[in-house]
Amino acid sequence: MSTKFTRSPSGSYELVDSHSLNLMQAMGGIQQRIVVWLISRLKQDGFDDLTASQLQFLGALDCGPNHAAQIAREMGITRQAVYKTIRELEKAGWLETHADKDRANQRVIHFTLEGERMMALARRYFADLDSQLSDEFTDEELTTIIRFMTFSPSSN
Repeated sequence: MSTKFTRSPSGSYELVDSHSLNLMQAMGGIQQRIVVWLISRLKQDGFDDLTASQLQFLGALDCGPNHAAQIAREMGITRQAVYKTIRELEKAGWLETHADKDRANQRVIHFTLEGERMMALARRYFADLDSQLSDEFTDEELTTIIRFMTFSPSSN
């Protein structure tokens, strides 16, 4: 591997051209392109007001009952942000909440039938995307890409 150097705009610092930086930028790009692609498909199915952040939130939910505290922990956001998003998604008709009979101070979050339809369609579109990926990459290459994306740098 060769390492290239460029100069900072002021010329004061050498900037190393990094494969890691290029990979990180590419990962953000592919995620954004897939989300845009998926939203465009779902909009054709009548989910006109769906946003990228709503799709990400819905994708983080379990199929069964969910709780705001669990969602906040898993997504790394505040409970207030969870409740705000839930209200938006309830208004859109994709989620519903009701009192938790076992935990008096919590609400259980579920997909509505329309929310389930959206997620089922999204899964079907991901299966279509899998076919496109299989046309472009071997199973071994896809396994390597997934292995890379789950890589954790050491703290050294």
